[in-house]
Amino acid sequence: MKNKSQKNLENKISKRFFLLSLLKGTVVGAIGWRFFDLQMIENRKYEKLSDNNQFNFHMISPERGRILDRKMRLLAGNMDGFSLVLKWNKNINVDDIIKKILKIVNISQKDLNKFYEEIKSNKKEFSKEILITKKLSQKDVSKLAVRRIEFPEVSFSMTKKRVYPQGIIAGHITGYIGPYSKKDSKIKIKPNVSWLEVGKAGLEQFFDNELRGKYGRKRNEVTSKGHIIASQIYENTIPGSDIKTSLDMGLQAFAIERFERGNNTLVSIKNKNFKKQIKKTKDINNINKDYVYKDKKNRIVDAQSGSVIVMDIENGEILCSVSSPGYDPNIFSNELETNVWNSLKNNSRSPFLNRSMSGVYPPGSTIKMAVALAALENGIIDYNTKFYCNGFKELGSSTFHCWAKDGHGKLNLMEAIEQSCDVFFYELGLKVGIDKIALMMKKLGLGQFYDVEINDKSKGVVPNIEWKLKRDGLQWSMGETLNVSIGQGYLLTTPLQLTTMVSRIANGKFSITPTLMMNKNQNRFEPLNINPQHLEFIKKSMERVVKGINGTARNYRIGSNKIEMAGKTGTVQVVRISEVEREKGLIKNEDRPWKKRDHALFVGYAPTSKPKYSISVVVEHGGSGSSVAAPIARDIFKYIFKV
Repeated sequence: MKNKSQKNLENKISKRFFLLSLLKGTVVGAIGWRFFDLQMIENRKYEKLSDNNQFNFHMISPERGRILDRKMRLLAGNMDGFSLVLKWNKNINVDDIIKKILKIVNISQKDLNKFYEEIKSNKKEFSKEILITKKLSQKDVSKLAVRRIEFPEVSFSMTKKRVYPQGIIAGHITGYIGPYSKKDSKIKIKPNVSWLEVGKAGLEQFFDNELRGKYGRKRNEVTSKGHIIASQIYENTIPGSDIKTSLDMGLQAFAIERFERGNNTLVSIKNKNFKKQIKKTKDINNINKDYVYKDKKNRIVDAQSGSVIVMDIENGEILCSVSSPGYDPNIFSNELETNVWNSLKNNSRSPFLNRSMSGVYPPGSTIKMAVALAALENGIIDYNTKFYCNGFKELGSSTFHCWAKDGHGKLNLMEAIEQSCDVFFYELGLKVGIDKIALMMKKLGLGQFYDVEINDKSKGVVPNIEWKLKRDGLQWSMGETLNVSIGQGYLLTTPLQLTTMVSRIANGKFSITPTLMMNKNQNRFEPLNINPQHLEFIKKSMERVVKGINGTARNYRIGSNKIEMAGKTGTVQVVRISEVEREKGLIKNEDRPWKKRDHALFVGYAPTSKPKYSISVVVEHGGSGSSVAAPIARDIFKYIFKV
């Protein structure tokens, strides 16, 4: 039999064996579980990490969509180009490679700086394709290809360069593209390449997502040292969509030439009589390489500044949108020269401003139809109500003058619109009141944004009692009502709003809204809700402006038996005229410094028999709306209707 000590020993051995077995089983189980975890559960994670070590991906830019006019003429497109790309990895000597390349072709310092910045920002160890330049010519490619054995790390690729065939003619509308920057943070992409370009202005910016398309990816297989051993397309690109606009480039080209000329004439720079004068003239911003403008006094002058818009009153499509001076968007497709940029940026006439959409101006007498409609719709006057004009209106200690120094005598509403009598509208404005005037102006499209396809646009100002109290904490005065009643004072409008106002009057049924796209506005307008009889009366009054014996635009009829225009002129003072100056006699517009001259405006539509198109012409510091803006509108309508 076993004694007690032997039994205790056996028990100890059994416990130790059990513990050792348990420990062994735990270790083996843990190892087995880890193998299972690695092989089955975390397999995808480590497979992905392995792929990242073996492959890297390079974005491929899709072909950007085109921008076209209504007749499929090209406004923005793409031209083949060549890029030079370095297959970078940490083991190559970048400086030596660049030195060899520069001995063969020229690369701008700007491109080189971007290239080195991209290398410095690359924190990852594996190989990456980095753009050196995208401005290689076919000749450059041939030179480099012959000596490619000297730098096997470099490759060529076909790229697309953005081109704008219409140039300055449509620059404000097309806009341009440029390198992605922090300012473009609203764009929902993850740019990790230096060549990425996005829309910066105009339609290029507004439709950037549609035009840009979908990026593809190329997968490069690399060695452990980062050398690329194979490359293939991983995801195909999807080209951007084309954008078809409502613009007519034939009309646009004619309108910009006619507008910039104004009442001046073209003179060749080869003209001996003007060569000396041209050399002495340093403050002319827009001298063409082949010709200059001269005024009636044989002085060399700038091209006219301002805007022309032509709109279809049935669907709101914009056929023409001129803003002068402009810029050529092609300068952004190449390396932008410092002197070119500075000349545009420092130009006192602001060529980057899209005056048609963003320029704000006092509308002057062009809004007298809105004041008249406010009075008629509220039953304050009828068609036969008359006021007497003796040349001025006294209110308290202030005197408000009519443009006709000796007055117009006794007039009814139609005669007041025909002759643009200020005193009549002073009286009318006081009876109607600013709030009712403001409501009618907004109903006709002033003081508001539209869903037009340009990001850079202005709302303007249609003031009322609440507006002034909120802005200045002050009460509205009757004198301010008088100013607004003739389109001055706080009132500010854009050329696009003025064109829309005339479109709604001429259409008579719907609240037309503008668009730069074809076939967008079909059956989508709200009713205008203005008495049709009142609108017909206003339209007859606008016809009298052109065809009436005392009409302010009577000298600028189209003169066709089938086609005639109706409209309203406007002349806006930009400098207050003192009583002393009135007594001495006013200096003519053409004899004042340019910035002190009146703005010239005309709004209208044609044909009068069946209105189809509306127009607004705003000539900055152009002088008289009757003699400067009206003839521009007439000639553009003559071009449209071929008369």
